[in-house]
Amino acid sequence: MRTLLAELTRDEAARRAAGAVAVVPVGACEQHGPHLPVGTDLFAVAHIARQAATLAAGTADVIVTPPVPFGYSPYHLPHGPTVTLRTSTLHALLYDVCDSLVRSGFRRVFLLNGHGGNAELIAVVAREVGVDLGVLVGAGSYWTMAWDALEQAGAQERGRLPGHAGAFETSLVAALRPDLVVSPPHGPDSFARNPRGYARQYHVEDPLAWAGEGFSDNPSAASAADGARWLDLAAGSVAEALQEFAARPGGPAGTQGNSAPHGAIPGRHTVAS
Repeated sequence: MRTLLAELTRDEAARRAAGAVAVVPVGACEQHGPHLPVGTDLFAVAHIARQAATLAAGTADVIVTPPVPFGYSPYHLPHGPTVTLRTSTLHALLYDVCDSLVRSGFRRVFLLNGHGGNAELIAVVAREVGVDLGVLVGAGSYWTMAWDALEQAGAQERGRLPGHAGAFETSLVAALRPDLVVSPPHGPDSFARNPRGYARQYHVEDPLAWAGEGFSDNPSAASAADGARWLDLAAGSVAEALQEFAARPGGPAGTQGNSAPHGAIPGRHTVAS
């Protein structure tokens, strides 16, 4: 069964919509140091979404839309070519995508994020669309959803998880598109680990946080073999979350009602209903 919306005819998409989860990968187009392509986040989240849809098949019908290539990335502009959207623009774009999917018959939509700067906004869009349109909408970043599995696999031993253009992301691209990796520079060997799920007690926006080289830790510590393993783990965790989301009670008024609890599922994803 095909999993990409762009490859389906209108009739097949219409037949499957009501019982399927529509996954919208949300990426970014931003500088990733001197060694990685600006499409790093887009490549990773699109691959994970496609692989997760395949893994979930048989338990959940998952249909993946074309990825959203741009995100909120203004803080990367000083370091090199970056295409960024204002939060109002990204919010409107994602809301319209979800609205279109609902008008097309989908009753479960999941925003799968691949860029840290988008994380808060996709949760806001999920809540608003869920409340406004009366459908189940999920939102989560792939590394948060796969945090435990990735940590157990050593993803934060040599660099931050997920970091930016450091050992983790460089490993992913080395596995996905080795032809696009250009001699990773040697960065700082010491780094501060991110807390579980990339969640802190409160957020601080520091305009000087990206005053360095444009990457968060040592890219030369990357490994293509590790990257392939981490991509598989991320896709597996996302597939499990999508299967859980597909089976979740709640949904449109007049079917099962809005019986799902509101708010976040700790360490996994946000669901608005």
